[in-house]
Amino acid sequence: MSRNSAAMNPARTNRRFIMLAITLGLIGAVLVYVATSRDSTTSSGGGGGVADTPVVVAKADIPARTKITASMLEVRNVPASDAGALSFRSTDQVVNQITRFPIAANEQLLSTKVISLDPGESAVSRSLSFVVPTGKRGFAINASPVLGAGGLLLPGDYIDIVVVYNEDFAVKAGKSQYFSQVLLQNVEVLAVSQAVVDTVPDAQPDANGQIVRNSEAKLDPEAQTITLAVSATDAARIFLAEQNGKIRFLVRHFGEGDAPTVPPATEKEVIGQ
Repeated sequence: MSRNSAAMNPARTNRRFIMLAITLGLIGAVLVYVATSRDSTTSSGGGGGVADTPVVVAKADIPARTKITASMLEVRNVPASDAGALSFRSTDQVVNQITRFPIAANEQLLSTKVISLDPGESAVSRSLSFVVPTGKRGFAINASPVLGAGGLLLPGDYIDIVVVYNEDFAVKAGKSQYFSQVLLQNVEVLAVSQAVVDTVPDAQPDANGQIVRNSEAKLDPEAQTITLAVSATDAARIFLAEQNGKIRFLVRHFGEGDAPTVPPATEKEVIGQ
């Protein structure tokens, strides 16, 4: 009897291994199912969301100040959590508008990146109001190659403004004398002629009070006007200085935001007695 039991032990052992293998196989199948379900849920739209919200995206890169056509756009369904709060749901809402900033391929179009123009309205005149910093005013000055740093001044540059006045402060000497003044420092150039600065959307001034531009404009040596971003008070000072002296712009190194006190220079100090 003991011999028969001993002879049957290998069969029992095999059955146990078979049962263990089946159990492990079932556990593995369950784990694979769970992992597959999790991946499919994630791929269907970030965190379990269903791709059922239509948004308008760009088919290809769209440059700034471009009139948008239907061929540039398409509608895609994304999870509600991925749809921008300022995005468009239909291409009809965007066609014939003007891009304020460059829009990359596959990027959602947002209302902050386009301009809706009225019939006959200029894209330049409308876009300038969007790039004037809060609390500032766009103030235009008649340009010349000398004033515009030899025609090399670009929208987005920062300048200092120097004024030279002709004043009769030496009446006893019977002649006029001159003195110069650094009127303002670290002033942003918003536009050169019709080229307007492209700032990064929602960009904030850095520690130097400067904002990074989004694209590079072309040089315009023949520019007739230069538009600056100044306060209303500084605009009045510049206008008064322009009417009573000669203005020159000093182009600043980008990122240099210091504004040291510069005393006026008189003719007597420059050329002596």
